[in-house]
Amino acid sequence: MKAGILLSFEGIDASGKNTQSKMLFDFLKQHKVRAEYISFPDYSTSIGKEIRDYLDGAREYNAETRHLLYAANRYEWKERIEERLRQGVVSVLNRYSESNLAYGVANGLSLSWLREVEGLMPKSDLVFYLKIPPEVSATRKGARDRFESDLPFLKRVSEVYDALVEPGRWFTLDGTRSMELVHYEIVKILENVFPRVIAPSEPKVAF
Repeated sequence: MKAGILLSFEGIDASGKNTQSKMLFDFLKQHKVRAEYISFPDYSTSIGKEIRDYLDGAREYNAETRHLLYAANRYEWKERIEERLRQGVVSVLNRYSESNLAYGVANGLSLSWLREVEGLMPKSDLVFYLKIPPEVSATRKGARDRFESDLPFLKRVSEVYDALVEPGRWFTLDGTRSMELVHYEIVKILENVFPRVIAPSEPKVAF
C-alpha cells in the first residue's frame, strides 16, 4: 500500500517540463507538503553519463540499447521512489517512464516491449502533458542535442504522446501559454484530483 503520489511531467523538448515541475515542487514546499523533485535522465550516475555521451554524439547505441539505458537510469531510483511512496511523499518527476514510451515508439520500437521494460517502475498517478508544436520547441532552445534539433522526429514523438493520453490520469495542457497560467491550471488539477495533498483534512476532535 502506498501513501505518497507520483506526479510526472511529459512533453517534447522545451515544452516547459523543467519550469513547471520546479514551480509545482516549490509550491508544494511552500504549502508544507512533503515533496521530492527528481529529473530524468539523471546524468550524475554512470548510466546517466552514458546517456549524456550518446546525446552529445560521443557514443553510438542502437535504439533498443538507448531505451534500455533510459529505463535503467530510472531503475537506479526505483527503491528510493518506492520508499518515498511508503513514507507519504509527493514525488514530482521531470520526465518519467512515459518519455521512454513516446520517444521509443517514435524511434520505431514496439510499445508493448517498452511497456514491459518500464513495467516494474511505480506508475505515475498523474501525468501533466505539456503540448507544444515542434516549431515552438525550436525557438525556445539554444544548444541542442541530436534529438532536440530533429523537428520531424519531435513531430512523431508528439503524435505518440497524443495517442498515449489516458483520460483521468493524463492531463493535456497548452504549453504555449504563459508559465503562470499553466502553473495555475496544474495546481487546480492537483487540488481537484488529490484535495488532501494541498489541503489535508483536519484531525477529528472528540468532544
